[in-house]
Amino acid sequence: MKEIILLRHGDTDATENHYFAGWSDIPLSKKGEKRIEAAKEILKNYEYLEIWSSPLIRTRQTAQIVVNSTYSIHYTDDIKERSFGEWEGKNWEALEYDFPDQVTKWRENPLEFTPPQGESYADVLRRVKRFWQILQGKSNGTFLVVTHAGVIRCLLILLTGMAFENSLHLLLDPGVIVKFREDSGFLQVTGIINHEDL
Repeated sequence: MKEIILLRHGDTDATENHYFAGWSDIPLSKKGEKRIEAAKEILKNYEYLEIWSSPLIRTRQTAQIVVNSTYSIHYTDDIKERSFGEWEGKNWEALEYDFPDQVTKWRENPLEFTPPQGESYADVLRRVKRFWQILQGKSNGTFLVVTHAGVIRCLLILLTGMAFENSLHLLLDPGVIVKFREDSGFLQVTGIINHEDL
């Protein structure tokens, strides 16, 4: 049996002030560190076969808080957040002012739309699928994957067959834990734990 635990990084200035971070390399905030300490408590009794992380600083910090130094952490660009290109550092209000036509196109086709110098959600799905194929080739055991909300949505889409539009109805707070179990090729979501009270 294979168990996959997905952990979103903790809060940052971007999550607290509601702007797009994407590939911008911003650290955890104090609130984010506190939230990940709470996640660490939930995950403290797991023994991992492997730990994987996005290489961005907010996920690296999250992984380092949750696991002790006896584990090595594998970093891969395949589970980085979506690149929002020229939209990074901007909130919705700024986007609607600066890029009104593009915002309209995104709303019309959120899966395929690409922000200027950024990635489409379909691009992210492709690289996340590549990462999932690596995990599928691994031995049974427990895997921790420290990543971003966009990547977690991609994995939920890929692993459950969920429609892209439906994935937007899932609340994935900073520090959210999503658990999967795969047994004899059959996969189930076994839990989604948000930390809204922190």
